Amino acid sequence: METKENIGQNDAAVISYIKNTFEAVADSISHKLHPMIEQYAQLFAFGDRTPVLRRPDEVGLQYEEVFFPSLDGVPLEGWFIPAHSDKLLIINHPMPCNRYGYPGHLPPWNIMFGGFEVNFLPELKHLHDAGYNILTYDLRNHGQSGQGNGGIAGLGQYECRDIVGSVRYAKSREDLKSMKVGLYSRCMGSIATVMALAKFPDE
Repeated sequence: METKENIGQNDAAVISYIKNTFEAVADSISHKLHPMIEQYAQLFAFGDRTPVLRRPDEVGLQYEEVFFPSLDGVPLEGWFIPAHSDKLLIINHPMPCNRYGYPGHLPPWNIMFGGFEVNFLPELKHLHDAGYNILTYDLRNHGQSGQGNGGIAGLGQYECRDIVGSVRYAKSREDLKSMKVGLYSRCMGSIATVMALAKFPDE
């Protein structure tokens, strides 16, 4: 028969057991998650430069390799895909993608995001066939563009300067400067675009 004292002792034993079990499980999970957490921390601190594996001619698009500076001088690389219209889309990309997409089907990049490839080229083909000229480029520290701000990922804070650079480049070309321009941005590229509109409204 349990006495009041025994019940208290049993409660203490149960609490101690739960506490010890929880600490053991938490320690085990921590050791398993630590490499993943560290990998994500490095990603958001420094990004992850990935190769440009595909080119627009794979989907039947003619294109021009283009090079232009960001607002602060970081060299940016991209493609211009011409169409027969006066409409221009300036397209950027998420982190850690580049203008082509993301090679998530290949190591070491298949560890991070589901193990599948992201390929923007079919989308570029659809937009082109809908009548849009396309200027798409690698943001700083991505793809084949140059390194900026010591390789640190600004999550839009620094990349907004690339938005300005792309718009200035379009305005500098005789064949593009009179076109109606749309900014087509994704994820970190969208943050950078919103920040550019707020910080550099006259551009």
